[in-house]
Amino acid sequence: MRFLPLLLGLVPLVGLAELGLHQFHAKRAPQQSDYAALAPELIKLKQTGVPVVVAPQWAEPLLRQAAPPAFPAAELTRPDNTAFPALLEVSLLGQSAPELEGFKVVSSQTIGKFRLSWKRNPKPEPVLFDFVSAVDLGEVEVFTELDGQRRPCSRGVRPRTATGGLHGHVAYPRQRFECSSNRLVAVTLIDDQAYRPRRCVLTQLPESGSVVLRFNSVPVSKRLVGFTGFSYFLERDVDNAQVELSVSEVGQVLGQKRAAGADGWSRFELERGATPGSVEVSVRRLASESRDFCFALEAR
Repeated sequence: MRFLPLLLGLVPLVGLAELGLHQFHAKRAPQQSDYAALAPELIKLKQTGVPVVVAPQWAEPLLRQAAPPAFPAAELTRPDNTAFPALLEVSLLGQSAPELEGFKVVSSQTIGKFRLSWKRNPKPEPVLFDFVSAVDLGEVEVFTELDGQRRPCSRGVRPRTATGGLHGHVAYPRQRFECSSNRLVAVTLIDDQAYRPRRCVLTQLPESGSVVLRFNSVPVSKRLVGFTGFSYFLERDVDNAQVELSVSEVGQVLGQKRAAGADGWSRFELERGATPGSVEVSVRRLASESRDFCFALEAR
């Protein structure tokens, strides 16, 4: 009986130990089995046109591996979040996505170690025309221009895609516009400053002159929203402007944007005129070291 007080004294310590273990496991990062358990539920809840955002960002590749259908390529490589009326945030460890700050939580639920929240964009900007998709579909005319003279670039398909591999150039797709001096214009992916994939128009530039893309079927819109960038991994140390992109409509220049590798994926906006017509995007080299420049443009 003399051990009874000692045993009774251990009861609070056991309780504290259990509480500590609970807190440890609650704050512990999910394991592969946790992602696997979430995957079928996430796929069932995923809605078309509602991209999935993962917080913290480092967990996204783990969830993508477990639930690929929840991350369609068109949504995964979107230029930004502003065009979508709603997004689905999957959070863990109590984190939230900084890019969804200001988005209203419509509903949420907990599945295992994850919190799923449907968030509404307070000011969605629907896309009326996607210039990148137009290039992919061949709904564009591409030229090289030098001293006022234009030469058309031919659209064709190569036998295979060319990739640079580790530390190499971005992917050069099979379907492309081929210009003089073995330069090409095509749709590819680059990595931004957060190493996220961005779908864009790869524009390889001649030593002199410009590459011009003419779009003849752009609907009426208030403005154009654009993005410029290079592979951030390859060009992140370049601070000086490498490329200038100019956008014009009906012969009227709407604006220019200069891009450097260190800028990463950079957004710009241009107001459109009252008289819509053919939109031309002209890109010229500013520095000899400029490599694979990429841009995206949307009418909103």
